[in-house]
Amino acid sequence: MSADRIVKIGLIGAGERGAGVMVGSYLKIKGWQLTALCDKYEPRVKKAFDRIGDSAIRCYTDHARMLKEADIEAVVIAVEPENNVALVCDALAAGKHVMCDVPLTFTLEDCWKAIVAVERSGGLKFQMGEQMRYAPWIQAWKKMNQEGTLGKILFVEGQYFHGIGDGAYWLDAETGQSLTNAQAANNPRARKSRLWTLEHPIWYLPHELSPILNVLDDRVETVSCMATRKHSYHFEWFDHSDVEVALMHTEKDTLLRLATGFIVPNITPCHWYHIMGTKGRVETNRYENEPMKMWLAGSYLRNPAALNWEFDPTTTPKEALTSGHGGVDYWAMATFLESIREDKKPAMDIYQAVEAAAPAIMAGRSAESGGQVLNVPDFRPNAKRQPGKMPVK
Repeated sequence: MSADRIVKIGLIGAGERGAGVMVGSYLKIKGWQLTALCDKYEPRVKKAFDRIGDSAIRCYTDHARMLKEADIEAVVIAVEPENNVALVCDALAAGKHVMCDVPLTFTLEDCWKAIVAVERSGGLKFQMGEQMRYAPWIQAWKKMNQEGTLGKILFVEGQYFHGIGDGAYWLDAETGQSLTNAQAANNPRARKSRLWTLEHPIWYLPHELSPILNVLDDRVETVSCMATRKHSYHFEWFDHSDVEVALMHTEKDTLLRLATGFIVPNITPCHWYHIMGTKGRVETNRYENEPMKMWLAGSYLRNPAALNWEFDPTTTPKEALTSGHGGVDYWAMATFLESIREDKKPAMDIYQAVEAAAPAIMAGRSAESGGQVLNVPDFRPNAKRQPGKMPVK
């Protein structure tokens, strides 16, 4: 398989994430060609088509038709998470490689459907498009863990507090454009956006769990979670919790404390990570004007050293440095293309995808029960489940 051939790709989902962030960053990457666009809202397709400016791109509002007709080898899926797995399965059944945006799903049933579909696909590539795992500090911490610099990692924290304003909770049913709560009132074309289907903020956890599990090379076994009341304090008209906090235990005996919230106003950075081992600690900055920190036992450091892990501009591709989310958006697509062209294991395969999704799903269930400790399934093939088979109940 040629490592330098062009991979033709179709995009399903031309909303803010698909046509905005993803296309905006991915078009800079060499080695692929966007040949098809699909979204159920025709105005979104037209807007994305006009923005890209390539008259050869074919446009669709029916993904099944795109999969059948378009000249594509792979698809990138950027839609509401509850619709991800059905599209993943359809694309794999049509013989296409798939990269899917996060979160993969909000149900365990869909986790199993996606796994079985990939296992039955005959070697088609599936990659989760989670990008924070490629952050330079995550790569540095992963190397430190592999080399034993931090000792046995005992405790890890991660949080994602992304205050989303009033203008993201409703959509115009004809155009797909965002509406404020006031604009949606008494508007027959208003429909609820994906934020209403995010019944638990903890469900949107891949940007924390994916990087952390990548550092640890581990999986979560048990979960407990608690939440603020099932009705926002910030937006009185929104009926979901403002904040949820989960405590998790991994297979290799590490404790994780993870928190999410998307309603209450916040400042950047939205993400924060902290790792504590028997030989030292590392953490990212909580505010923009702060440095990241590292402390190593036996290093004569009375206080943590202030530093920042960053991409090396002399070795990092220019298109990566200018991609979204501080340069990390590039890597999800770049490694996906590499897995196709070089027939390699994807950087975040289906098992890693569900291992980032399922603990969050179980955390939501735990929050509903007042913090009950719940087990997370082991999704990898074993003596009790052969590849391509659903688990025996």
